[in-house]
Amino acid sequence: MSKSSEELLSKLKTSLPKASAKPQPASTASESESREQPKPILPAARPPKLSVSLFQPDLHRMDAIKDFMKARGFRNVNDSEAIRLACRSVEIGDNLVGVDQAMQHEDGRRRPEIKKAEPR
Repeated sequence: MSKSSEELLSKLKTSLPKASAKPQPASTASESESREQPKPILPAARPPKLSVSLFQPDLHRMDAIKDFMKARGFRNVNDSEAIRLACRSVEIGDNLVGVDQAMQHEDGRRRPEIKKAEPR
């Protein structure tokens, strides 16, 4: 350990208060209020990361959302914000079933469900 490090440690040892074995007497409410430290402000919780697959029609729609917002004066709308806007503005109802069927047809990745034969 260098001499400057030893000097620093020595200064710290003498300047820090020593812990006492005796419990401190209870203080009055006014004393504790004057010594009370403000609570630290905790950082906002970070949202979970999510990975999604988007097809070309979805990407074009996302770009259209960003262009629309930019035309209305909202600058720098990123992909995440555009997806959140779409999620929060969609009408949830029976119309989603038709949209899902059309989307699956466009994707072409899912096989149509085959009805199982009923037991005899």
